[in-house]
Amino acid sequence: MKAAIVALLATSTLIFAEPVKPTFHYTIFIAKSAQDVWNALTQKQLVDRYYLAPLQTLELKKNGKIIYGSKPELITGKIIEIDAPKKLVHSFVFAGSTDPETVVSYKIQPVGDLMCSLSITHTGFPSENQSFLNISDGWPVIASSLKTVLETDKSLPWPKKKKP
Repeated sequence: MKAAIVALLATSTLIFAEPVKPTFHYTIFIAKSAQDVWNALTQKQLVDRYYLAPLQTLELKKNGKIIYGSKPELITGKIIEIDAPKKLVHSFVFAGSTDPETVVSYKIQPVGDLMCSLSITHTGFPSENQSFLNISDGWPVIASSLKTVLETDKSLPWPKKKKP
């Protein structure tokens, strides 16, 4: 009997599965060069025209700070990777949130001479927590607004909230 149990254990395969964690991914095509898109991600005067909060601080170096929002700060993080004008990766946490820090990656790829793709990937969520819900609504608006600013030189006409 012992030999049979040992043989069974020796031939059995144990499979461990980890739960799938939510990831946000969004790609948009923009009729501008990769350098133009890079500038829109990294230059305050452009970021402030399309992002939902003003860019307060961006230290374009590894471990440099990135902060959106003025007073109070809305989003904080640190630069993880920088490869201009192709890739920017930074940590991300909403100020005051108890949700864990996550990671945002922007990848820019030329498509011909007059267009590029911008892929935004946001990872590190343990579940579909409040931060995941917030960014899932926010990134498409931010990317569309960035595209509009670069292609038309106009900001999106954000709707004003109606008073009850």
